[in-house]
Amino acid sequence: MTAVANPPLEEVTPPRDRAFFADPTKSSLLKAATGIEDITPYIGTELKGVQLSKLTDAQKDELALLVAERGVVFFRDQDITLDQQHELASYYGVQDRDPNQQDPKHVTIIGRGGNIRAHGNSSAEWHGDHSFELNPPSYTLLRLVRTPPTGGDTLFSSQTALFDKLSPAFQKALEGLNAVHSSDVRTHPVTRLKSLFYNPNFIDRIDGLHAKQSHHLLAFLREHLLSAEDLTARWKWTPGAVAFWDNRVVVHKAVPGGYDTELREGKRTAVYGERPFFDPQNSVTLSERVDKLNGV
Repeated sequence: MTAVANPPLEEVTPPRDRAFFADPTKSSLLKAATGIEDITPYIGTELKGVQLSKLTDAQKDELALLVAERGVVFFRDQDITLDQQHELASYYGVQDRDPNQQDPKHVTIIGRGGNIRAHGNSSAEWHGDHSFELNPPSYTLLRLVRTPPTGGDTLFSSQTALFDKLSPAFQKALEGLNAVHSSDVRTHPVTRLKSLFYNPNFIDRIDGLHAKQSHHLLAFLREHLLSAEDLTARWKWTPGAVAFWDNRVVVHKAVPGGYDTELREGKRTAVYGERPFFDPQNSVTLSERVDKLNGV
């Protein structure tokens, strides 16, 4: 894995997504699991009995495909070391470098407790990692080393499902709109599914709309995200637990407060993805994909 000093100012060409090399049945990975639990119908799957440190290349490819399809995949009781986590991430691409990152191999996540109402906490807001970059991360892996006995959970929400829940007319209106700093809708390069690409922390306005129109549209998208409990998976962390998610189509947030911040520590690695794009001729909504599979 190549580490860079700071996020690049020019576009990066990432290697071909490993999901393209996967067996569509994902049989090698799924047969290795002692249990498979979908957290919700739309997002989140826990694979039980699988050690990330023991994956074959074929299983790594199938994991990439499962993450692309399910948004986020969870594991518990992992024995993977920091060096092994770095090596696993390197299999999927070039490391995304946080501007404040000290260690070239990972970002240390500490705390997220305290009084969110008094001090504010950007990680307690829905967000996608580094969406301001030319090449936002594709895959992100977070492993918790220390966890509090209660609190410190993380929520994950599917932007693919969020887009699918909009009316067709509203979907069409959003397609092709560009937000400052990024587009409102993007195409996933593997699944070809349309999803929102909405990050309330960083979007300032919608290009081509008057200020009041832009304000109301962004307010609607924020409310749409905040009301999406049925499209959201909540993950209770334990020491050694891992979340591996597709940052292109998933937003997440910490559940802050209620615990000693010193009790929560995680190690995060991420890799650069492709520059966000929207291809209306070669992408479909989630409902259209389901209808096609069902022969409708």
